[in-house]
Amino acid sequence: MPAPTSSSVASSPALGLVLGLGLALAPVACGDDASSTSASSATTSGDTSTGGDTSTGTTSGGGTTSGGTTSGGATETEATGGTQASTSGSGGETGELPPLDAWPARRGVLHVHSPFSHDACDGEGLMNGVPNQGCKADLRAAICATGFDFVLLTDHPSFMEDYPFDQLLLSEAGDAPILDGDAPIANRVTCPNDHEVLLAVGYESTHTLPLGLHHHVAAEFYAGLTDGEPLADSSALVAALQAAGAVVGIAHSEEDDLSAGRIIDVGLDAMEWYNPHGNFKTALGGDSIGGDPTAVLDLLKGLLPFMAGSDSGAHPDLVYLHLLPAWPVEGFAKWREVLRSRPITGLFGSDVHQNVRVDPICVQDNQILQAACIAAAEAVLPEALVGLVSGGTLTMADGERLDSYGRVFRWLENRVLVDPRAPLDLEAIQGSLRAGRSYGLFSVFGDPEGFAYVAEAGGETFQIGEALAPPFTLHLQAPTLPAPLTPAGPQWSPEEGAAASIRAVLVHTDGGGSEEIAELDALGDRLDHEVSAAGAYHVEVWVRPGHLKGALGSQDQLADVEYLWIISNPIYALP
Repeated sequence: MPAPTSSSVASSPALGLVLGLGLALAPVACGDDASSTSASSATTSGDTSTGGDTSTGTTSGGGTTSGGTTSGGATETEATGGTQASTSGSGGETGELPPLDAWPARRGVLHVHSPFSHDACDGEGLMNGVPNQGCKADLRAAICATGFDFVLLTDHPSFMEDYPFDQLLLSEAGDAPILDGDAPIANRVTCPNDHEVLLAVGYESTHTLPLGLHHHVAAEFYAGLTDGEPLADSSALVAALQAAGAVVGIAHSEEDDLSAGRIIDVGLDAMEWYNPHGNFKTALGGDSIGGDPTAVLDLLKGLLPFMAGSDSGAHPDLVYLHLLPAWPVEGFAKWREVLRSRPITGLFGSDVHQNVRVDPICVQDNQILQAACIAAAEAVLPEALVGLVSGGTLTMADGERLDSYGRVFRWLENRVLVDPRAPLDLEAIQGSLRAGRSYGLFSVFGDPEGFAYVAEAGGETFQIGEALAPPFTLHLQAPTLPAPLTPAGPQWSPEEGAAASIRAVLVHTDGGGSEEIAELDALGDRLDHEVSAAGAYHVEVWVRPGHLKGALGSQDQLADVEYLWIISNPIYALP
């Protein structure tokens, strides 16, 4: 779905609100806010599977699920028969267990907007028909600084469909085009350190999210997907995009104008579990806030400790922890609903535009009132919020804007498992995405060193996304430690990393619903689970990020909240 031209945080223009902001915020020193967030693991209700596997041994079940995220408080469950589960290792020790034979994970992002989107780069992506070079440079620099292996652009058609396909690849001198015959279909961005990043083009319309188009499509196939479109038209759209080389997903699964039933019927390859734009909307109560001083205050008090001028000591990337508890769970719920009928790949979308701006506080027609409003605001607002008087970007403590490409890239990513015998090219990335050989990672919590999830049968190893007939054994290796990913992000030592506490949950989904069937509760633990029942088996790893207490400064209460860290696509047990 196209994002608004500016995701605005607007306050009431009334002078009384300005004074109210000042009075309310003045005694709140930057970093002293006691956040009222609760655990981001959201309880869901509804049907649960009654025919799936149950576990015995040392595992415990969590909350009941029915298409949403798992509940925040894990509880012990009794063994009731079915398959068996056992755990080994403790507190980061795996003993003599050999590592699991998982394919290497390639890092990347998708649902990314370049200057060729009408609403990217503060609405100035194209200037006199030419891509905004500063914004383009920001995007390329962020791609390289984060160390990604692939980036899948998804610009809005209103601009990108009118430009030659090769221009959409953001090529610069030194890059290496990937050709189909003589036609470029992707680009290898060459970074200053000679690292190469595979970059491909797609688009985002209303929900439609084709990833890795090989060429432009006919105008009628730059279209949206909703329940309001004829089923035949939507099916033809998906087929045309697949024929053009794309993995066809949908964006903004959390929205209710595209149902699970329609997703099942039109033959889509993938769907978003989550994207930050949906998270911003739930945190803000919409695309903007206006007229409600309490809502404005709650938002600003949460952001202040991470903004320019703060002495809280909190790393600005960790403002994300203030937003995550308000995420929209509907996308996860819809994915699980689709899984009850057929396989579909889940994805993390970045939906980054570098376009979040704050509307002016003082907007008065009367010049005297306008002058009074400005004077009052400048007198009472903390330094970090004086910019609200005239509006603009939210500048964080590191001097970067809140929604910079670099920051959003450091918040979340997709890990795609690629056959080590195959070259890392567009075909390999797309093949793994179609097959669901991937997992989503909230990388703000760090690299999950040691994490692996595979199946084993007859001496053969099967990867995430694969399907096999039971009986077989699932092996889940919990992360041994969270590790920093980039120099620009929060840093911590291995000793601090051991302060993270986790809850790794195995979830079984079949026609009756979703159910947590086994659990690990320590870094480095391993779960071996015998499977006999058909269905989809995916993993969720939740973290209380004690390792981030130092990086949170005075906001260290956010380290006591449980957040989703990893969600995998399933391994499937055939009927």
